[in-house]
Amino acid sequence: MKVLTNAFWLSSCRILADLLSFALITVISRAFGPAGTGDYSYAFAVGTLVAMISTSGFEDYGIRQYARAAPSERPQLWRDILSAQCAQLALGALAFGLFALVGIIRASNVVVVLELSIYVVGWTISRTFFVPAMAAQSMVRPAFTDLACRVTAIVSALLLALFVRPSLPWTLAVFPLAGVTLAALALANAASRGAPLRPGRSLRRIVMTLRGTMPFAGSDVLNQFYARADLLLIAYFLGDANVGLYAIDIKFVEVGLLPLILLGTAAYPLLSTHAARDATTFGHAARDFMRLLFFLTGWLSIGILYLVPLIIVPLFGAKFAPAVPLLPWVALFALMKGGEATFYRLLYAARRQTLYCLTLLVGTILIVTLNFELIPAYGLVGALGAAIVSTAVIDTLSGSGLARQIGTGALLGCALRLVAAVAFTIGCCWGAQRLGLPEHTAQIAACAVYPLIGLLLGLVPHPRHSLLLRHIETSDAAPG
Repeated sequence: MKVLTNAFWLSSCRILADLLSFALITVISRAFGPAGTGDYSYAFAVGTLVAMISTSGFEDYGIRQYARAAPSERPQLWRDILSAQCAQLALGALAFGLFALVGIIRASNVVVVLELSIYVVGWTISRTFFVPAMAAQSMVRPAFTDLACRVTAIVSALLLALFVRPSLPWTLAVFPLAGVTLAALALANAASRGAPLRPGRSLRRIVMTLRGTMPFAGSDVLNQFYARADLLLIAYFLGDANVGLYAIDIKFVEVGLLPLILLGTAAYPLLSTHAARDATTFGHAARDFMRLLFFLTGWLSIGILYLVPLIIVPLFGAKFAPAVPLLPWVALFALMKGGEATFYRLLYAARRQTLYCLTLLVGTILIVTLNFELIPAYGLVGALGAAIVSTAVIDTLSGSGLARQIGTGALLGCALRLVAAVAFTIGCCWGAQRLGLPEHTAQIAACAVYPLIGLLLGLVPHPRHSLLLRHIETSDAAPG
């Protein structure tokens, strides 16, 4: 059950830190007004871009390669990763300087951008340094280390903003210290697991490593653009108010998918090891992984369909009531995104990362094209339709790339089980309302009944028999 244990702690720590981040931006908005909130949000956006240039691709590449490598190969592999990471970090520093020269970073908020850029780069580079621990399925300490540093930065900023009320740069002064500290602790964790701290010096090996990370980095970049293309076009065609309605609905999908993505992170080392050692074992583990994530995806879609309508207006106010009729489309979109979250992790484990990058490219071109056609004609429903169709294409292409490892019958069978579980739950809710049960009671009951339906339809693997959920040691060479 180590996969589930790791997924639980990764999700719990991440969600707690994200909740505190939400509290911080609320306090900043009250203390510094729209201008300060804009500076803070813009600085985070620039910092995220700098971090993507500096560190993108190393985490997924490193965990898979480290988990698959023989004990004798790991020191050299780590030196290659470390040296390539240093080279890419230098590229990120150059990008920051270029942003300042061309005016992307304005002189008026350069300090805030620098503070948050250091923080975000430190946070993302720590994922590279935690690779030996993550590959060994020792994910609890990285999760708590990450949480401790993020909470320290956020709580310090909250206390300063609430009680001292300095300028925004001084309010955020602890953030760069937290980022550097997190990176240093992650590097110390790698050293405790036998990873050498001296980077390699071979230019050829640095180039080979960067070439290996490129499909992962490309997927990260495309994912960022893919996730924001619809928002940009909604703003262009329909205005900011519609962006707000759409963003609120999609936020429930993003938050709901986070535990699924982190479950994929927890299972990734084991899946990578199985893929390297035994195709048959990988097939069994991959099918269990697909069943489990499809089960959770269905539960998420049912929650969006029946539970979210009950909380949107009480939580966000009456002005967000027009977001409620869109939720059936959002629930369908969540089903599609759950499939993508499943398939991309399996493709990474099976060394098919280039295929996923190409499918994302196709999906990005498709969503932009469809949005230009559908948003002017159908408004927000058109935007959701474009997202659903493009994600369905990504799922189809990604799933077809796994047909040899998992089996076409298993892929179709699992998809049909998911559709049947969701459809049967919707039917039960409709039937309960026809029998006189109050609508809201029937909707809440549907969310509670879905897990039982999914279990009966075989979407939940047996923990004792599953090659995914049974603990199989992948860290035979990772000390400590």
